[in-house]
Amino acid sequence: MLRQDSTKTGSVLVWTVLVITMLSLIAVETLRLVTVKYQNALQTSTWQEALLAAESGIDLAIVELRKSLYPRPNHAWDGWNNPPGNEVTGYELTTVPNAGLNGTPMTIETNVDAPTQLIDPTNSWQYYRIRTVGTIPITGPARTSDNPQDTKLRRLSLRWERFTNGILTPHLLTAPQVSRRVEAVVRPVSAFDQAIMSVGVVDLTNQNIVVDSYDSTDPTKSTNGLYDPAKRQENGDIATDGQLIEAGNAQIYGDVATNAGTVSGAANITGVERTDFYQEPIPVGAPSWSTWNSSPSLVTGTTTINADATKGSAASRYTLSSISLSGNKTLTVAGNPNGSQTYIEIYVTGDISVSGTGQIVVQPGVTATIYFAGNVDISGNGVLNSNNQPSDLMLYGIQPPTDTSEHVSIGGNSQITASVYAPGHDVTVNGGGTNGHVYGSVVGKTVTMTGVSNLHYDERLGATGMVNNYKIVSWFEDNR
Repeated sequence: MLRQDSTKTGSVLVWTVLVITMLSLIAVETLRLVTVKYQNALQTSTWQEALLAAESGIDLAIVELRKSLYPRPNHAWDGWNNPPGNEVTGYELTTVPNAGLNGTPMTIETNVDAPTQLIDPTNSWQYYRIRTVGTIPITGPARTSDNPQDTKLRRLSLRWERFTNGILTPHLLTAPQVSRRVEAVVRPVSAFDQAIMSVGVVDLTNQNIVVDSYDSTDPTKSTNGLYDPAKRQENGDIATDGQLIEAGNAQIYGDVATNAGTVSGAANITGVERTDFYQEPIPVGAPSWSTWNSSPSLVTGTTTINADATKGSAASRYTLSSISLSGNKTLTVAGNPNGSQTYIEIYVTGDISVSGTGQIVVQPGVTATIYFAGNVDISGNGVLNSNNQPSDLMLYGIQPPTDTSEHVSIGGNSQITASVYAPGHDVTVNGGGTNGHVYGSVVGKTVTMTGVSNLHYDERLGATGMVNNYKIVSWFEDNR
């Protein structure tokens, strides 16, 4: 009996050991599989986060580029090495603690340059190249996940980094990491990128209002460079950083966009309605010229001032305290008798008022830029742009002090060929009779069009005037 009991006991022990061994093997294999899957998930997440880091570097560079557009002091490129200029590199290394998975640091390396081959020959605008590297450490051991090809495809740097100081030369790492490299090219965006743009409300209060477009550089979209209703285009876009566009059933040949807002009276809009628009207008600062023409100091009667063949020269710059013309009084901006290209910049520190038969005349060949710090009131045919090109007459409103209300008013049967950029002014186009037309573009704090008034946007303006923003035009990832 004792021998039989011992045999049974021994069998139980053997089976117990076998079961424990099998369970242990299953547990070990399960742990191995779970660890591999966890490592795979960890590497995948880190790989994705490294791309977010690289793209954040592009955002950082665009923020600095936008800062550089503001009046000085704008603190653009503070802390960067060699701010970008032609063939000059701007460089920044940013480390964001606890931004990665498991609290690992995120390193963003951003390099901005402005190669001469990225200058637009049509308007001399500089495009910028942004190169970024986003790097995040991989927590855990330096080993591949369950698929070694996956590691190669994602360029996970477990022991070796492929680049050294931006050159494709590998170097040994002390810890595994993921680095992703992105290159983007950004282009300038004109302040006159829309037919109408407003910081606040856009109000079109008459169904007889027409907003459309033409292209003075394209004979299929204009006639002799002038607006032709038979060649009307549908890029008369309207946008607001605010939340309301009162379309008033106006005839809008283009898109309308708000900042998460609404469009009312939209029955006659040919384009699309969007709610994802946001573009903060750059304020205009007062010119900081070192020299200029000191005479005349103001204009109240018939006056002639002369443009100059050299853009930006002292001879082409005037500072006036105000312009006030009525009756038959005229301010003539004179160019060369043969109509060759000349330039003029006028800074009006006060108001501009043109009424009755008073007039500002820009002669042929003159490209005029007028900065104004006060109010602007123009009625009748108060401004004559002899070139008939809105890019040859640009009016910029100096940003008024906070809580100060200033305006731009274009009224009556006025026909004006010009571009108005005044994001600190309330802009009103008040058409009277049957013949109120603006050929150009309007940017204001608010924009109101009433009566029989029409705005014909010249698409050429999208590549002229003041730069107001930067937009990505190309993007690719360096997978070497």
